[in-house]
Amino acid sequence: MEPPERLSQVQLTARNLRGVAHPLRVRILTVLRTEGPATATTLARRLDQNTGATSYHLRQLAEYGFIVEAPSRGGRRERWWQAAHVNTVVPDDSVLAGEDGLGIAYLQALGRVWSDAMTAAIDATASLSPEWRDAQDFGDYVLTLTPGEAEELSAEIHRLLRRRNSAPEPAGSPLPDGAARVAFQFQLFPTSADRHVSHPTQSECER
Repeated sequence: MEPPERLSQVQLTARNLRGVAHPLRVRILTVLRTEGPATATTLARRLDQNTGATSYHLRQLAEYGFIVEAPSRGGRRERWWQAAHVNTVVPDDSVLAGEDGLGIAYLQALGRVWSDAMTAAIDATASLSPEWRDAQDFGDYVLTLTPGEAEELSAEIHRLLRRRNSAPEPAGSPLPDGAARVAFQFQLFPTSADRHVSHPTQSECER
């Protein structure tokens, strides 16, 4: 049986958010997208979970279309799963503001997964080769931007990353010599001091 063709991305909606707004499902989907097909057992070992938990969350991901069955390997009877899409599009404003809170729950799940990944990378820094310690980078910038300028900056960064990833290796492919899969985490948001501030316009100041 040939593996199904993977679509490039999946748009999150009020319905399918129910299938992915959970930290473990985000982690499972990330592993399947980057490392290739897996079973509930291999995912349990990889993510330090029990097989019952990974089996349940795999079923939920499958029900909402995020993963599909992959061809079995080596005659084993276990079900193999693969990601149905290369990436996920963050929900639009109407979904994020939904009364069910699923849009925010999904972003919270992403935040937990990304935070855990960065903490694990920091913990592993001492074991890296000197070349990768020099290449690894943690930093942040505080800028003063209008909403339009912030959108423009985000779009520019995403364009650069897409150019670097114009021909991604299939999940699970062998890596070139000396290469590693690199996670580039990108978040842009108003700082806490300005999150709820509405600055007066010039005309308002002149009244």
